[in-house]
This record gives sequence, structure tokens and C-alpha cells, in this order.
Amino acid sequence: MENAEQEPALKAPSIDFGIHLREYRKLAAKRQKELAVMLGWSVSKISMWSVSKISMIERGERRADEDFARAADTALGAGGGLLTRWRETVEQAGRFSIWLAQLVEIEQRADMLRAWEPLIIPGMLQTEQYARAIFRGRPGITPDVVEQSVEARMNRQRILERENGPTLWVVLDEGVLTRPVGNEGIMAGQLAHLAAMDGHPRVHLRLLPHDAWLTTGMQGAFVLASGSEIPDTAYIESITLSQITAEPSRVLDVKSRYEMLHGEALPRRASLQLIEEKAKRWK
Repeated sequence: MENAEQEPALKAPSIDFGIHLREYRKLAAKRQKELAVMLGWSVSKISMWSVSKISMIERGERRADEDFARAADTALGAGGGLLTRWRETVEQAGRFSIWLAQLVEIEQRADMLRAWEPLIIPGMLQTEQYARAIFRGRPGITPDVVEQSVEARMNRQRILERENGPTLWVVLDEGVLTRPVGNEGIMAGQLAHLAAMDGHPRVHLRLLPHDAWLTTGMQGAFVLASGSEIPDTAYIESITLSQITAEPSRVLDVKSRYEMLHGEALPRRASLQLIEEKAKRWK
């Protein structure tokens, strides 16, 4: 997936703050209910909602405001460290469009990602060189931002290596294998990487051949995310306005398109053979 915005960092802001909140709470040897009391809620007013709020902030499912960050910093004796972290995550979030920060959070919490890409190699499967060539295509981008974005993209791919990482199903248009990006060496390395990812236990790659004569995915790329901690969500990409939605009717529409594309795609072994065949062009 690609967009003109800079690539976000591995940890989305709310997830990053939640991790640090949990670490400071554990250092202080306090349970979530005890922290709720320390934040000024009397014991008689402590409710499941109060504890649940702290739990959701620690998991990155709820954004903390500055008042909460300051109060938690004081209660846990963080010496300003937790408040500083909150400010850093707010600043980080400001560097990216809202939808892009949301996408990172969704990737972190999803159990399954299903993607369709008609134009380029999806970000989760890109090599460093291929990603660099893609980012360099943005008008006016500086070399520093290119390198920061490449590093962040490589870090985002690490979710596939987590023990509880998501399963990734990708349907890729055959034309992506022959569309020049960078140079011949970059394309050769990228297709070799795709072939190698065939052996990944949670990556399933299928190719939609030209002779499928299917127009379902011509409107653009998308990702479907699902999991026990998130509602079914669709990320829909366009050149000027990318969107994230959990609205059931829109998600169902994207699911239907994915099923049509997946149904017309080549089986795994045939997809791998086509990748290896197209790779010869770039050697």
C-alpha cells in the first residue's frame, strides 16, 4: 500500500503511550484498581468502567488526554517521564494523517489482514530497496524523510514475526510483477523476496492473472482487518483520499470484492511458479 504521506512509526501513538503507562504502573507495583484510586476516584466510586478505562488506555484502545497523563505521572511517581512520553506521542501523531495512524493501530491489533493490490507490492511484503524507490516517487520529498519512512516500513513488517502476529492473505495483480520500480536489480530482489515469503507460515500470496478478465479490483487497493479485539474494518486507498471504515455495509462490500478476486486468483503453487517465471525478466 502506498500514499503520499510519510510512513508512520512501528508503534502507533496510543499503543506506545499505553505500553509506557503499564510499565510505570508495574514499577510502582500497583494494580489497575489501585491506580484508579490514586487518580482521585474514591473507593465508593470505583467502577468496572474506571478500571476498564485504564485497561483500554494500556492496550492502546483508548487515547489518554493530558489531564490523565499528568495525574498518572504524579500518582506513579514517574517524575515527569510519563507526561513527557504522552507529549511525544501527541507530537508523533501530528506528523501523520489521522487515517494513517489508525491503520498502524489496526495492524497491531488484527488477527488477520486480507489485502488486494493492483499496482505495487504491498508494504508488508516490500524489500527495503523497493520501498525506498516507492517513497522517492513522492514530489518534493527529502532524502531524510525517505530514509525515515523506509525504516518505519521495515519495522512495521515485524508484526509478521510476532508469535501472535496476524495472518496476511494477499491477492496481487499479475501486472505488479512486470511494472518497473527502481531498476532491474531492485525488481529481481523484490520478486525473490516474494517467492521466499511463500514459505512464511502466516503469509498466503495469490496472483490474479491477466486472463482472469476481472474488473472488480480496478478501482483501487484495499485491506480488510479482522480480529477478536477490533471490529471488521476496511482500509480503502485512493490517490487523494484514503479511508478507514468499520461501517458494516461498506465493509461487506469490500469483503465481497475480496472474495471475487480471491476466487479468480491462481492457487498457491501456480502463483509461486508465475512469480519465479516473471523474476527471470529482471535478472
